[in-house]
Amino acid sequence: MGRAALGPATRRAAYGLMTLLGARPVALAGARLVGHGVVAGPGTELVVEGFPRSGNSLAVAAIAAAQPRPLRIAHHTHAPANVLRALRLGLPTLVVVRDPDEAAVELVLAKPFLSLGHALRGYARFHEPLLGHRDGFVVATFEEVHEDLAAVVRRINARFGTALAEPGPDALGAAGGAIAAYWAGRRGPGLPAVGRTARPSDERAPAPGAPDRGRLEAELSSPLLAPLRARARRSFLALASGR
Repeated sequence: MGRAALGPATRRAAYGLMTLLGARPVALAGARLVGHGVVAGPGTELVVEGFPRSGNSLAVAAIAAAQPRPLRIAHHTHAPANVLRALRLGLPTLVVVRDPDEAAVELVLAKPFLSLGHALRGYARFHEPLLGHRDGFVVATFEEVHEDLAAVVRRINARFGTALAEPGPDALGAAGGAIAAYWAGRRGPGLPAVGRTARPSDERAPAPGAPDRGRLEAELSSPLLAPLRARARRSFLALASGR
């Protein structure tokens, strides 16, 4: 049965299970099985991870484009287990974070079968397992990735003793082509029932059937979402502060 034949409730349940198990090794086994992202391993030179729509693609592509040789980067599993594995292996690791309200809205626009509640819960489940390991990785906000990625790379070099080249205007310019090539080259159906997310360059063009952006942003004010918003924001602030 294809994803098109699955109802929204089934797909939401699959997403919920995926985020619930995201910090466990089974998440990485599943990622390898379906070709979802790149899992960290002994040969990895850098790990870049984050919740979807947080600047992952630009960070990976621009950092890679700035290097004088190909860099082995683990990325885009969108599972905290990949970060935890990187820490166990002692790998240089960057976690990108975005304001939870913004990230949740963008994820629902990309995956209209999700509600804001599902997205906010998924956001918290990604970040909370990392809170006790905050000293083990560098954190960059969505804004830093887009506006001053060179400073982020300097922090990575200072923290891990690496010698990564800092992305300049040329690397940032080349990142667009690299992002397109990465997304075009992905194979397989993506995560069972959940599928693949649209490429970030399409972020302002919602998926077919997506709700109105304005309606989603207004819905964030619902009292029913207040506990989830507070939970997600606590994890965001805990990671983003003191970076």
